[in-house]
Amino acid sequence: MLTGPPHASGPVARPPATGSPPDGARHPDADTAATADRLAAGMVYGLTAEAVTWPKPGLVTAVDTGSHHDMDVYTLLRSAAALQPGFRAAALFGLERGSAARVARDFTRLRAAGQRAERAMLAATGGVNTHRGSVFLGMLLCCAAGVEHAAGRPPEPDGICRTARDLSRDALRADLAAPVTGRTSTGLRAHAHHGLSGVRGEVLRGLPSLTGHGLPALRAALGAGRPLREAVADTVLALMAVVEDTTVLNRKFTPDRLHRTRERAAAARAAGGTATRRGRQRIARLSRYLEHERISPGGSADLAAMAVALHTWHTRWQDTPAQKGPLRAHAPA
Repeated sequence: MLTGPPHASGPVARPPATGSPPDGARHPDADTAATADRLAAGMVYGLTAEAVTWPKPGLVTAVDTGSHHDMDVYTLLRSAAALQPGFRAAALFGLERGSAARVARDFTRLRAAGQRAERAMLAATGGVNTHRGSVFLGMLLCCAAGVEHAAGRPPEPDGICRTARDLSRDALRADLAAPVTGRTSTGLRAHAHHGLSGVRGEVLRGLPSLTGHGLPALRAALGAGRPLREAVADTVLALMAVVEDTTVLNRKFTPDRLHRTRERAAAARAAGGTATRRGRQRIARLSRYLEHERISPGGSADLAAMAVALHTWHTRWQDTPAQKGPLRAHAPA
C-alpha cells in the first residue's frame, strides 16, 4: 500500500512525521497551507469520530475494546493525532502536483510520506497497529482532494474517489501482481490465495463501497435527524455488509469468516440497525460472535472514517466560520 511491508510489533522510537510536502516539494503559500490544514483536520475528525462511536461490533469504541486486547479508544485517539502531519503532507503533495497523472509519476514520494506517517503512528501507540488501513486510504484521499482543489473543483466525494483511483492505479496493480513473500501483508496474501483484492481492489474500482454504501448510510441517518454516533455506527454496519474486508481474515486465514461477518452485518442492517430494538439486538449478537472468534472488521472501520471525512469536506468547505452544533445540522435534507 502506501506504507510498505508490515512492521514488527513492539515499542517504536521513531521521529514523528512532518507536515511538509513529500521530498522537496516547494514551500506552500498561505492559501495552499491553509487548504492542506483543513483537509488534514477533516481526515483526523473522521478517524476520531469513528474511534469513539458505538456500537461497532468487534471494534474498539468509547465504551469497550471489542475483539482487541492491545488497544483502547485512547490508543486510537493518540494515533489519529499523530497522523495529522502525514495527512497534511499528502494534501500538500496533491495541491502542488495538481493532477492525478503528475502524482502517479511521483507516487514513490507519496508512498514514502505514508511510511513516515506509519512510523509516527507506531511511535504514538508503542508499536500497536491502530490505523494502517486509514493511513493508506487517508493519504490517498487527502492527496486526491488536494488535486481536486488545485484544479478548481469542489470537494465532491465521487470526484475525490475517482482521482484517488487514477493517481494510484499503476502502483496498486503492481502491488497485486507482486509475488508473495514472508513479508507480504494479509491483504496481498488474500489476493494471492483466495482472489480477494481487499482495499487495493476497492480503490481500483473507485471506492464503490464508500460512495455507494457508506456515505449514503451516513447521509440518510443524518438527514433523518439521527445523532452522529448512531449515524456512524450504522455506516460501519452498512460497510461490514458489503466490504471485502481482508482484516477479518487476520487470525484464521479462511474466507468463511468474511462471508459470515458480511451475512450477519447485513441481517442487522436489514433489521433497522441502531434505529430499532430488533436491529440493536442483532448488533449485540454480531458483537458476541466477532469477539468470540476474535474478528475485527478494521477495513470497514477505516472506510467509515473516510465517509465522515468526505462528508465533512463536502459540507463544510465554505469560508464562513463553522456553525455550532452537531454534524447533522449540515446534512442534506
